[in-house]
Amino acid sequence: MPDDFNISRPLLLKGGTVVNHDASFKSNVLIQNGIIQAIGENLSYPDGTEIIDVSNKLLLPGGIDLDCHIGVASSNDPVADTYLSAGKAALLGGTTTIVNTVNACPGESLLNSYEQFISAAHKNLACDYGVCFRLAGFSPEINNELVALVQDKGVVLFSVRLGSKTLPIVDDNQCINEEEFCYFLKSCRQLGALPILEAATSVSLSQKLTSDIQISYPDIGPELNLITSPEETEANIVLQGSLFSQYAGFCCPLLISRIHSEAALNCFIEQRRLCRGLLFGQTTVPAIAVPLSLMSSNGYSDDVLTRSKEWAVAASYINHPPVRPATHLSQRLLTHLVSGDLVSVGSGHRAITTSVRAAFGLKNAIHIPRGIAALGYRMVVLWYFGVETGYFDPSTFVKVTSTNPARLMNIYPQKGRIEVGSDADIVIWSNSYKQEALKNIFPVGVPNVFSNTVTYQSGPEIVILRGHIVVHNNEFLNNSSCCGKLLICQPFSHYVYARVNSVEKSINSEFTVFQREPYAGNVASSVADISKDCSKEGYYFRKEHYDNIPKVALPPGQRKIHTSVKTAQPPGGSSNAFWSNE
Repeated sequence: MPDDFNISRPLLLKGGTVVNHDASFKSNVLIQNGIIQAIGENLSYPDGTEIIDVSNKLLLPGGIDLDCHIGVASSNDPVADTYLSAGKAALLGGTTTIVNTVNACPGESLLNSYEQFISAAHKNLACDYGVCFRLAGFSPEINNELVALVQDKGVVLFSVRLGSKTLPIVDDNQCINEEEFCYFLKSCRQLGALPILEAATSVSLSQKLTSDIQISYPDIGPELNLITSPEETEANIVLQGSLFSQYAGFCCPLLISRIHSEAALNCFIEQRRLCRGLLFGQTTVPAIAVPLSLMSSNGYSDDVLTRSKEWAVAASYINHPPVRPATHLSQRLLTHLVSGDLVSVGSGHRAITTSVRAAFGLKNAIHIPRGIAALGYRMVVLWYFGVETGYFDPSTFVKVTSTNPARLMNIYPQKGRIEVGSDADIVIWSNSYKQEALKNIFPVGVPNVFSNTVTYQSGPEIVILRGHIVVHNNEFLNNSSCCGKLLICQPFSHYVYARVNSVEKSINSEFTVFQREPYAGNVASSVADISKDCSKEGYYFRKEHYDNIPKVALPPGQRKIHTSVKTAQPPGGSSNAFWSNE
């Protein structure tokens, strides 16, 4: 970050309404040295303080996005945005902190991958940032690196995808098998990290379905993305994850991310109840807003998303897992955010240009890069479809976009709350929002999947990051281009781990060891003894047991045919070699 970014003028936000996840009230807010110094009606402030009139506006904690992927473009990861452009988009949309998912390649050191990301992001990210690793496997060596990442680097989030690894893995489909997943959960439990499991179809199953379909339909297009991800398979992954996290000899909290289907949602809700709330759920804003946006603009149609007749439009919706064209699912996701079953909404951001999608997958749909650009739209779109339609109030909005993500990362109340002593990450939310601020928020060539016919009237007018104004009047300030700070998180989040020991004891107490009289009978000492005790009654069989069955199909030693039984034989009768005893 620039050397002068740590030095800022005091700010006084006057006349606004402070909104936290548990309360909202009118108050002034004094910011000094990047920290919230005071909250109240009549505040004294030092000379030189910049006073900003925020009457009739809301003061929200800066947004925190746990699910996004940015990086340096490569053949294996052809992302369109840079660290600078992604950070700028986040701030323009009201998100002050992101957690970037770093893909760990097989055989590559996690610590080396971490250092490469930090080196590339340092002085290039405009917003604060943390790290989440997506693991491609699990071994004792990887476990040792997890220990170092958690204890020395402050990384507490690790994501995985499940698969059997029976087929060669292609593209970005790295996964771990069930045995590795069990050891992975146990390691996270011991370290106090939060494991994340994507509610997506098993990698190996998806590839098998793809192979079978392409044999019959070699020219199939982007609709392949939806066909090869049945809802039931996503629900099965949720079920597997919850069972392993609770009944593998220990209890481990688990975050199920990217809940994009009704079957996965139903399974998650049921398992969350059975897991006593140690199962946390997260969805993405495309899963909520894309179907509702299309409904608002076009009404219901079968030719939407990956079924669009235009290849470029269909390809722009390819995602992992796929976004489904079901508005009732979007409404249910909003409802469960209110009830607390789902605790967070991420962007699921991965920006891919249309030309890159065509270069990779125009001739073979399986190679179309997957991802939807949503980083800058997350807050604005969710406010429109969540708050303005009456599904939840501003406090619930704050809870799912800022407070709960901060709790999951264990950085609350440093972030995720407007409180004395917290970081001064504040979004001044206005009802006179200029939607033009979002027009150029994505890199050139990246499609906007959020319908342009929807008019967003509320959004971030001013964004403050650690006491500095980085967005003003919906415009990004150039002097704040490199102000991002790496977050060092502590393990064992109270929000995640507070009840784990109690739940573990409760589960163990449900198992009862019955007291029985000792067994006084004989115990066979060898296989020979067991064979000696076997009954001879099966030597001959009744006719119905072997009629029309060749003698060789009978068990060895039982191939003698009772003379009183008529059996099927070849013409001329059966014959045996002279040395045969049967």
